[in-house]
Amino acid sequence: MRIDLERLIDELSRNAGDLWFLAVVGSFFVMVCEAAKPKPGEGESKAAPEGLPLLVMILSLITPLLLFFHAFLTASGALIAIIALIGGAIISSALIGWIIGAAAPDVGRTLNRAAPFLAIAVFALTAYVTWRTVFEFVNGIVTGRA
Repeated sequence: MRIDLERLIDELSRNAGDLWFLAVVGSFFVMVCEAAKPKPGEGESKAAPEGLPLLVMILSLITPLLLFFHAFLTASGALIAIIALIGGAIISSALIGWIIGAAAPDVGRTLNRAAPFLAIAVFALTAYVTWRTVFEFVNGIVTGRA
């Protein structure tokens, strides 16, 4: 059994839409920025996030889940492409961010400072792209039609 990943990604593109792919790319970049944080220097302490940083962290965790959920519900049959694309984006962004943080700490700090603002923008795009699919699914569950 041979899986034609290119055909599945084309099907995913047709069904999930161009804005979905833009949200995936944005989420990838946000994850790179978040992972680029270098090790704390001398005298720097790592405090637990609270307030807006905590909200941004939660939104950053929800964004890939919404992207996966939307793609799963709209692109039937392309599950392997969805998992490969989103999983690959998560793993590669973590590695790229880690390399940036280790190789260029100043650039990593700058990217990490920009991450919350980018995360909010990417979450807003993701919410715009996925709201209808999520709403219809939840509505189907509530009304018993799912």
